[in-house]
Amino acid sequence: MLLFITGMIASLIVAALYIFRPPILQFVDYKIYDEFMRQSPVGEKTDIPAIVDIDDESLAELGQWPWPRYRMALLLAKIKQAGALSTGLDILLAEPDRTSPQTIQKSLRNELGVTVNFKGLPAGLMDNDRVLADVLSQGKYVLGFYFDFQDEANDQPVPSTECFIKTLSIAQIKTEDSPPLDKLTRDALGAICPLPILTKASPLCGFYNSITDFDGVVRRVPLVISWEGKQYPSLALATLMKAMNRKSVIAKTTRYGFESIRLGKTVIPVDANGQMLVRYRGGVNEFPYYSARDILSGKVGEKELKGKIVLMGTSAAGLRDLRVTPYTSNYPGVEVHATVIDNILTKDFLLRPDWIPGLGLVIVLAAGILTTILLTWTRSLLMVLPIAGMGIAIVAGALFVFKTYHAFLTPTYALITLSLNFTMLTLIKFWREEGQKKFLQATFSSYLAPELIDEMFSRREMPELGGEAKTITAYFTDIQSFSTFSEKLTATQLVELLNEYLSVMTDILIDNKGTLDKYEGDAIIAFFGAPIDVPDNALRACRVAVAMQKANNDLRDKWSREKQIPGEPNRNTKGFPDEQWAPDEKWPKVVHHMRTRIGVNTGEIVVGNMGSAMRMNYTMMGDAVNLAARLEEGAKQFGIFNAVSHFTLEMDAEDENGNPCKVMDLVEARMVDNIQVVGKSEPVRIYELVAMKGGLTEEEIILFDLFSKAREHYVNTEWDKAIELYKEAEKHERFTDTKITPSEVFRLRAEEFKINPPVPAGEKWDGVYRMTKK
Repeated sequence: MLLFITGMIASLIVAALYIFRPPILQFVDYKIYDEFMRQSPVGEKTDIPAIVDIDDESLAELGQWPWPRYRMALLLAKIKQAGALSTGLDILLAEPDRTSPQTIQKSLRNELGVTVNFKGLPAGLMDNDRVLADVLSQGKYVLGFYFDFQDEANDQPVPSTECFIKTLSIAQIKTEDSPPLDKLTRDALGAICPLPILTKASPLCGFYNSITDFDGVVRRVPLVISWEGKQYPSLALATLMKAMNRKSVIAKTTRYGFESIRLGKTVIPVDANGQMLVRYRGGVNEFPYYSARDILSGKVGEKELKGKIVLMGTSAAGLRDLRVTPYTSNYPGVEVHATVIDNILTKDFLLRPDWIPGLGLVIVLAAGILTTILLTWTRSLLMVLPIAGMGIAIVAGALFVFKTYHAFLTPTYALITLSLNFTMLTLIKFWREEGQKKFLQATFSSYLAPELIDEMFSRREMPELGGEAKTITAYFTDIQSFSTFSEKLTATQLVELLNEYLSVMTDILIDNKGTLDKYEGDAIIAFFGAPIDVPDNALRACRVAVAMQKANNDLRDKWSREKQIPGEPNRNTKGFPDEQWAPDEKWPKVVHHMRTRIGVNTGEIVVGNMGSAMRMNYTMMGDAVNLAARLEEGAKQFGIFNAVSHFTLEMDAEDENGNPCKVMDLVEARMVDNIQVVGKSEPVRIYELVAMKGGLTEEEIILFDLFSKAREHYVNTEWDKAIELYKEAEKHERFTDTKITPSEVFRLRAEEFKINPPVPAGEKWDGVYRMTKK
């Protein structure tokens, strides 16, 4: 009875979760939805949408953005002449054209007192905005604008620009209890609009907002948004309306919200807020792109654009408007509008039928009741495959519904029901019928890592020899001149010092998901990215290196302040003079100046259980490991303490806003050398990692600038200039108590190369320093 009641309660709890949809489960639903979309046929798309792209080539040939409005006018006119059905601009033209002759004339007069006359220029061409407005008034053009919804800091409306955008003509077919349209759609608090002279001339305007779900993915777009009690169309809807010569749409609503929006004979399914699910056709470039340069030059014309619905956007670097979709994280915003137009033209929609929510709830309850009955009277082990089969059937059925009916029936909650009931009822059985079982933890804990012991328990299997190749980051640390410490400290004092040092450093490592491989005396050998996958392992290793150096500085300060405990026997048992160990000091002065060298490298590394069948250890091996060790050891040759390879700094990462970048973009590091070690054909660029992004001091900024400029002259074999700058850089080096500094190393090397050049005169040098011995 306990099993049955527990199973039913668990099923009802999941049913409640299905009704209220908590965010974490909604997130899972989103990801399953995305996968279903990727697994489903994309369907046949129409060839009508086309994209005119203001790309890098266009800017290179015709000048930087923003272009003069007369050029925009010429581009739009050529698109119209080519036979385009309509043209939508996914570009915001919110400021006056600063290149208009009359604007230039006025600026020169006001600022310099110079009067310039443009002789022979017709008055109609004095204002570029007026030129563009004239073109807009003569064709089927749609200007894009942007709606603001709140000031994130104060939750207050954002001040709007002066707007004269035309409203959407929309008829409402509603039930008696249906609210007005402005209560059903998203309600904007402000708008950023094109220039009034342009919007008044343009036949129609459309907002280019899209809806981003809380996981950052665009799965739906609003077709209608309200502002100040009036309705406005999306850029896609407005452009399509102009192409079809439709002046209005019809909205069907109930008390619960929108049911559909009708454009001509096409009924568009939307959610309660008038938002349409986008049926993406795949990744980027699913629709034809034509360079603006080619249209202006006449290379692209009627053959390509006749009968097309054109959307104008930009892919030029710095101007890209990118979205995250189920297919890709860099989907152009203009292509979202093209996809919406394509979906409407082909009538290929994603749906939300009325029967979907009810069917989903029935499946959740049925899964709960069935598993409860089966697990109550059947051994759990015998039910593993049947319940797994039920889970597969639920997922396959949901995918079938998506492919066949274009509707998303979530399998998440039914799978939770299966998993929760199986887990809870099995645990109860385990407690009641089988009791607690003892495993071999005492036998293996003395030489296996805790992670491996947990894995052994979960899989009920003995660890075996072997490994796998993974791209992870190897991490080596060592105390500089540690033998000097050993000479001055007793064994007990040395252990006391090392224990404090290693404890602090290891805590930093573990807190950042690093894996401790082993200690070798004062050295720490570790890696990031195994046995647990850590996607940002390279960035974490850099962060740990910076944190360890700060911790090392803090420890030095602490040790320099520590005194002997009153009444404690003299710690200077070996009788070193006062200049080496001051009276009453707890530690000798060499401890006050202790420094840590760190080497970091990322690459393909084999990790796994290494050793023998009787004794094994989870560790790493490979060339990338050896390089990390060499970086740590070789750091002293340059007088640096954090040596990181370019392999680590060029790994992919994400900034604090989730935008893709490289590790190099998130740290402060200077390139020290580009070397080719013995036995390797590929050079390795060595960097000194100084801080995380923005963490440089003013002195370090000066040093980085001088060192970088010196490096340029050094690579260009301009030895005298390099020597001069390296000498200047030496004055700003970070450490003054090291035997040598990077600037000194390269000054001496430049002086040597000046006498014995690395390449014959007249040949270009690649800047690689080729080592002749290890």
